[in-house]
Amino acid sequence: MKNIKTIIIILVLGGLAFAAYTLSGKSTGSNLADEALSDFAIKDTASIDKLVLTDTEGNPGVTVVRNGGTWTTEDGDCVQQHLVHTLLETIKYIKVKSPVTKGSIETINKSLAAHNKKMEIYQNGKLTKTWYVGDPTQDQYGTFMLLKDEEKGKSPEPFIMHLPNMYGNLSTRFITSPLPFRCSEVFKYDPIDIASVEVTIPDSSHLNYKVVANSENSFSLFNNDTAVELFDTAQIRNYLVGFRKVHFENHNYTLSEESVDSLKQSTPYYTIKVTSKDGDSKGVKIYRRKQLYEKIGLDGEFLEFDQDRIWVELENGEVVVGQYYVFGKLMRNVRFFEGPQFP
Repeated sequence: MKNIKTIIIILVLGGLAFAAYTLSGKSTGSNLADEALSDFAIKDTASIDKLVLTDTEGNPGVTVVRNGGTWTTEDGDCVQQHLVHTLLETIKYIKVKSPVTKGSIETINKSLAAHNKKMEIYQNGKLTKTWYVGDPTQDQYGTFMLLKDEEKGKSPEPFIMHLPNMYGNLSTRFITSPLPFRCSEVFKYDPIDIASVEVTIPDSSHLNYKVVANSENSFSLFNNDTAVELFDTAQIRNYLVGFRKVHFENHNYTLSEESVDSLKQSTPYYTIKVTSKDGDSKGVKIYRRKQLYEKIGLDGEFLEFDQDRIWVELENGEVVVGQYYVFGKLMRNVRFFEGPQFP
């Protein structure tokens, strides 16, 4: 009789322990799925409202949220929409290329645990799936990935994933640094919304100017504090159109913090300040960029400065790379407005 009671007690305790373990595993999300999970794709990407990207390499990570018809950071800052759309495209069309061979499962799992990019996918405010993205296959036609489903648990087996008609490593699509996501917009003004543009050229201050919009078709031009009586109105209109869409080319990946501080203490090449009709203003400082390698100009002399790119200090103090092709149309001097009808 005692033996029967003992067996019953052991079975009950064992059952309770198993239940506690199971519940604990579900609550922490650490439990493994009963079967390998391969349903990475989500066809209804419109239901996705948040993506969180991190990695095992110490990068800061990126979180983007759907904000109406656009994507932003959690603080509401602008992000590069095409990078998010690339992720959504990947989520929608990703497919299994093949399972991982049984003999490689343990090795790939260890590799994924040590080095991965992780993307957490939220749908309608709820975390539903997490992707662990690893290395490409040897032939570069697939990428090792592991799926965790918030209801089913983490898959015990990884899969080789790919996008049909794409060659290359999928992990390059999962950017875990905030810098590339930041918007590159510098100026975005409808010309009719501009009240004034003031440009200073420290090394040639006699060529400074300020354009003032009196009305849609009436302008004033000043050279420092002196009103310019004769100028080409069409030139001014064309100039203001140049502020419609101005973006920098790239973030600073080369200058050290000390070099950036030194640059800011030097004399700018140009400063440009735009004031809108609602009273808001936005400005940049432009610095010439040292030529990175020996290059000879048209006059046969070695060039000191880059002829294609410049440093641009944004209003928030960040220094970025700009193109002369983009900013050159804004870097005029007062003589530009004389127009072709003037000698």
